[in-house]
Amino acid sequence: MKRHLLILLLAFATNLSAQDRSLEDLLNFTVGGVWTSENKSNDSEPDSFSSFFMEFKNWSSKSSVTANIFGVKNNGDTSQLMEVWNYLNPSDSNIFFVQRTAWGAHCTGTVTAFEGQHIEIIFKTVNPDGSSYDTRDIHYILSKNAMRAETFHRLNESKEWEKAGESFWKREKTKS
Repeated sequence: MKRHLLILLLAFATNLSAQDRSLEDLLNFTVGGVWTSENKSNDSEPDSFSSFFMEFKNWSSKSSVTANIFGVKNNGDTSQLMEVWNYLNPSDSNIFFVQRTAWGAHCTGTVTAFEGQHIEIIFKTVNPDGSSYDTRDIHYILSKNAMRAETFHRLNESKEWEKAGESFWKREKTKS
């Protein structure tokens, strides 16, 4: 299984719970600036990723957001790893999630507020060979410009979630 780094949308204002936020606020939390994460598990091989970055932008309106996620290798090369699209789905009170990876996998799922404390993203990944698995990402807001993500995988719905990784993200201002 290819190593995945998934990052996505989340939002809480410092004075409002997730239930008090609109879906549009949730969808647009990551818009603005560039989000970066260091890869602490990096083994210093030239083809390993030392860090990751992503930038979210509104697509056609504030009801859709798109992002590109990149990895920076130890040798300095930058590779685009994923494209992400998120759309408001007001009829189901969630955000529809679509992702395409550089290695040919495609993913679909939903983003929802969970327990008023974090965001949960659950999606199915289908690999080019037809195999599939489920991913659950939980994003915790540490501040307006910082978040922690935990990633879990399972091979099918009858299996337990197994922790696959954890990452810390910070928002940096875009240079003009």
